[in-house]
Amino acid sequence: MRNLDSINSSAKSTRFIFTLSLIIPLIMGYGAWALAIGAASEQPLHGNYLGLFGLGISSAAIIALPIPYIFHWNWEAKYFGASMLSLSSASILGIYPVLCIAQYSSLPIFFRLIFVFLEFMLIIRWCLRFVNIYDFIYCDKSLFNHIYTEDSSAVYYSQQADKKVIEKSLKFEQFPHSKYFILTSLVAFSLIPFATPVSKFVGVPFIHIF
Repeated sequence: MRNLDSINSSAKSTRFIFTLSLIIPLIMGYGAWALAIGAASEQPLHGNYLGLFGLGISSAAIIALPIPYIFHWNWEAKYFGASMLSLSSASILGIYPVLCIAQYSSLPIFFRLIFVFLEFMLIIRWCLRFVNIYDFIYCDKSLFNHIYTEDSSAVYYSQQADKKVIEKSLKFEQFPHSKYFILTSLVAFSLIPFATPVSKFVGVPFIHIF
């Protein structure tokens, strides 16, 4: 077995990465709960399934905290991948307002369904970019062997090699282009002067629409 703890020393260990990443679902879960409660303030918590799910995400993050230390995680690829689940919870910031609008807004059901459909099609399309790039790496044995090392008992992962292949060799953009951030920010901030009528029209607090 290779000593990948030293090779990947800049990232400390998979235990460190996973533990640190749990901050994201902890915060996002409470944020999801706040958004759900804000969208349906008169509904009791036991009937607000979006709110309960948000609290469940935060609770799961707390419960998962000791797992990598109990089971002595190393640099096997399956352990590194576990932190991606925590990091992906950051998508709650974009998904939950959409779910709250779909669940609690006063818009006609047809428009709510279309809204949710378009949102999730964009999410799926974005995720497929990563599926496709790693499928390409998997099929290219020289790239695959640069990132992953197989032995008789495990597959090991090198974060430094992954970063080099993704960013330098394949020139893959892991984040949306800045023009999309600028465009969506302009649209969001342009709605602020009309926050009250827009909120009344949609039927949810303006923060969900923003």
